Amino acid sequence: MNGRRTLAVAATVTGTAAALVAGYAAASATGLIDVAAVATLGVLIAARGTLRGQEPRPVRHQRQRRDPGRPPDFPAYAKIASDLEWARMSRRHYERVLRPRLARLAATLGREDAAAIASLSGPADDDAPGVDLATLDRIITQLEGP
Repeated sequence: MNGRRTLAVAATVTGTAAALVAGYAAASATGLIDVAAVATLGVLIAARGTLRGQEPRPVRHQRQRRDPGRPPDFPAYAKIASDLEWARMSRRHYERVLRPRLARLAATLGREDAAAIASLSGPADDDAPGVDLATLDRIITQLEGP
């Protein structure tokens, strides 16, 4: 088996040398560089095919990947968190998405007094910045309060 391997290496080296000489003869330095690049690519492909690496790690399914901060089996959590973030950036999002959600939540909890807090004072400019964190905190505290 060792003799075959030696013969294969000798044939590969001889063939590569012949290709390099032919490349140089055909287009001087440019041909030599082209043939050397192709030969290097061939060696890398052959080495990758013959050398075995370690086994790859198994890939987990999407269902198994879970955000550690998200409670399990509560898919609406991400939507609510997203709405809160968008409400801080966009008055339009607050007025059209989060405020109706807060009003429904207040009605469900029997806290109609908290729904009044959800209405912001000031002009209803849709292009205005969103609600500040202190206001959102006050609204949520009113909803959670006794």
